Amino acid sequence: MNLGYVWRPGTGIDPAALARLRDHCRMPKTPMGEAWFMGDDRRHFPELMGDLNALPARDILAPLAEIASGVVSFGQRQEWRDWFHYLLAQRVPDDREWVGETLTELLVTGFMAHYPNGTKDSVYPGFQQDVLATLGRVLMEPSCWQQGDIVLGQLLHRSNRNPNQVWRWWDASGDLSACLLLCAKYLPPSQVRGWFRSVLAIESPHWRAQMIVWLIGAHDLLTGLKRAPSELQFDGYPAITWGWSHLLRPSTTTESGETIPIADWLPQQVRTHLLDEVRTCVTDEVFLAWLESIGRVDYLQRELADLPSTFERLYMR
Repeated sequence: MNLGYVWRPGTGIDPAALARLRDHCRMPKTPMGEAWFMGDDRRHFPELMGDLNALPARDILAPLAEIASGVVSFGQRQEWRDWFHYLLAQRVPDDREWVGETLTELLVTGFMAHYPNGTKDSVYPGFQQDVLATLGRVLMEPSCWQQGDIVLGQLLHRSNRNPNQVWRWWDASGDLSACLLLCAKYLPPSQVRGWFRSVLAIESPHWRAQMIVWLIGAHDLLTGLKRAPSELQFDGYPAITWGWSHLLRPSTTTESGETIPIADWLPQQVRTHLLDEVRTCVTDEVFLAWLESIGRVDYLQRELADLPSTFERLYMR
């Protein structure tokens, strides 16, 4: 079994992979235009041709949303393809958010919109592996972890700065959901088991709480009852949606407007591997250790409420 691809806290983006992305995905020569417009008056984004580091997150999230929605609704366009690849290569290390959505989430959505059936027509050989070694590992960046636990606010983008002082740990963070499904969908099936085993082995109580939540929310997707992220409920309990994931349907649109079904958005073999790893790795003893560590963080235990019991019912009985 190939265990080459793993998630290990502190081992984040591969600098060599990022350099290759940036070498192959250069800035287009003309500004990107919006996807949704009527008549001849089309908005463009010339600011993207300047210093991206100087732009607020909203000025990068907005064109990324235009790209994803445009590709899904109107088919592939070279303009959107070129700009997406450039923004992907430049913004992978950028974990900023705006109005609850992170650049990571929109980059994953855009990637899935462009490559719903794999990356056979990608920009260069090894592109898919480099995306997994960069975008697929952003949650493992050293800045996200401290003494074996996540850095609150830096990873999983949670805050209790609200009148009720709740963190909303009963939902899965959007960047977590996006990155988990990115790896599940695009890793070679032979690497899925080893990768997911490493995901389940992370000992942070916050991470364990989020894995309980995500696995409950993803159960219908993993068992095939739901076919794609578009069928996940935004207000589900728990919710595992992320920025613009509602665009990701079990079909794709061609440039001529034809709708083509995607045979298996998340391949059955992959779904089987993920379910088997949960049932193999999360034994009664392991789950008790999860609950004990979560119980040492008052707000985690309080906000998860009955969700651990739901996890037991779905995965351990």
